[in-house]
Amino acid sequence: MSNYKFLVPIAMVVLFFVSGYMLLDARASVVEKYEITLEAARDYREQDIRVDAQAQYLSAYSQMPSAELAMEISEFYEKSYNKGQAIGWLETAINTHNEDVFLYEELMRLYYENQDFVACYKVFDLLQKRKLSSDYATETEEKIAYTYYFNSNFDEVVVYSEGLIPIKVKEMWGYANTTGSKVIANSFEKVGAFSDGLAPVVDNDGDAYFIDTNGNKKKVVIGVEGVKELGLIANNMFALYNGKSWAFYNTNNEYVFGDYEKVSSLGNGIAAVMNNYKWNLVNYNGISVTNDEYDDVIMDEKSIVYRNDRIFVMQGSMYSMIDATGNVIVKQQYQDARLFNDGSYAAVKVDGKWGFIDKDGTIVIEPQYEEARSFMNGLAAVRFGGFWGFINQEGEMVIKPAFDDAKDFNSNGCVFVLRGEQWELLRLYKYNH
Repeated sequence: MSNYKFLVPIAMVVLFFVSGYMLLDARASVVEKYEITLEAARDYREQDIRVDAQAQYLSAYSQMPSAELAMEISEFYEKSYNKGQAIGWLETAINTHNEDVFLYEELMRLYYENQDFVACYKVFDLLQKRKLSSDYATETEEKIAYTYYFNSNFDEVVVYSEGLIPIKVKEMWGYANTTGSKVIANSFEKVGAFSDGLAPVVDNDGDAYFIDTNGNKKKVVIGVEGVKELGLIANNMFALYNGKSWAFYNTNNEYVFGDYEKVSSLGNGIAAVMNNYKWNLVNYNGISVTNDEYDDVIMDEKSIVYRNDRIFVMQGSMYSMIDATGNVIVKQQYQDARLFNDGSYAAVKVDGKWGFIDKDGTIVIEPQYEEARSFMNGLAAVRFGGFWGFINQEGEMVIKPAFDDAKDFNSNGCVFVLRGEQWELLRLYKYNH
């Protein structure tokens, strides 16, 4: 009986080796079957027998899936059928082999060659989401960073404020959002910029009041006769035109100061006001902040004159850059200028050409353009060779001149450009995919 004690362990060892041999043999059979199937696929491919090649390839992949074989099948689809087949295959493969960067790169290459930039960015975003790095993907993204498409068109546009832009269709004004979708109907004769959630408008009946971002009448000026037009709200004050002159009121509809021929809105507490064809700068109490009068003061399309502590004023025939106290920042004078939009660079005209300066007046991009707008969200519109394009802060022309006019980029990578008689919204794929 004791002999069986030794026979059991021996039997178990024998069984282990037999089982291992059978597993190895089975594995060898699987590998051998895979290699035979793959060789058949390649033979059919060589003979251009596509249907059989595809069947054998898919059979081989089902037996032993790998990223390398997935790539080979993609190449087969591209050369034997079309890029669409290869793309469809790779879209599935990268979810199975989600760590194999070369599959993403191949898919991005196919998208790029098809100029499907939305799909290129989806692959690029997926790589980043999965924390994978690829020099090829980065280089491709840099190539398409300023590719664009168009949507929405209007007869006239102004500039964005609080995510909305005035748009004109058939002589009437409304508002569109940052993606170019109309959000407030074209039912006004005049419109202004949004500030603190309200914008001044004049309706069909000539009534002036403020609307909210949904287009609802929100604030009416009560107790003031003959209201013809309103300025945007800033510093809890707004300008009001009664048909004869402009004055400033607070948001409680109380008169504060003023009896002017023209005014700007208050920007950081400073407004430009005109009397007897001369401009002055006043604070929110109506008190002059400088001792000088000016022949002109640069305003933007929202009628703001004061941003980033810099104001452009004209005395004689040239513009100077001053601060809010009237002190001249630099001795350099300009033939024309645009306000600093976002604290980066402002466009100025010197010797008949437009260039760019920083807040200290230092020229950062040499005057060379026929016309220009100040930088906004990293890009500036410039006219060169009769058409408008866009440069970056290094002075590189990243969007070639092709437009009859142009506005400023918003934070969503969109800008209105004029093509023919219509303003169209140009949208960068980088931000809109």
